[in-house]
Amino acid sequence: MQKTVLLLFIIFPLLAYSQININKTKAEIKKEIAKFKKSTPAFSVTVSETDSTLTTIKTEANKNKEEALLEFDKAGKCRSELRIFNCDHCFKKELETLLGMDKYKWEKLNENQYISKFEEKLLIELPTENKTNTIRIIRTDWNKVLYDIMKGKYSIDRYYFSANP
Repeated sequence: MQKTVLLLFIIFPLLAYSQININKTKAEIKKEIAKFKKSTPAFSVTVSETDSTLTTIKTEANKNKEEALLEFDKAGKCRSELRIFNCDHCFKKELETLLGMDKYKWEKLNENQYISKFEEKLLIELPTENKTNTIRIIRTDWNKVLYDIMKGKYSIDRYYFSANP
């Protein structure tokens, strides 16, 4: 029983931190990181930043590591995040958690891409070769036509020819 409770206390902060930072400001993200650091002393977290990026490195006591590179647009909102894992299990668990987020209603496009529902305008890209454990989440600027084409609902020719008789 004690082991179960301890395991829940260890896993809960990981799930709370496992989120998408797209459209958040640097200040919001840094506040969440500070809260995470305070609630999970088993992790070592380092943060570095430039005008347009924020890099975090989370390291567990067992040496599992996750690096995150967040890029910000001119308005100061996160537009992409790249996560790099040194552990296959950590990578697979994080991907499973992300794809399980009901808010985004992820759909698989192909072996290395997933798109969110149209309103969220997000794309997940995985490595084309399984040599690196990376997840890239990108805020897109697609319109409904491009979104439908990506999902395979319409062909490009249909739109091209109907727009240009």
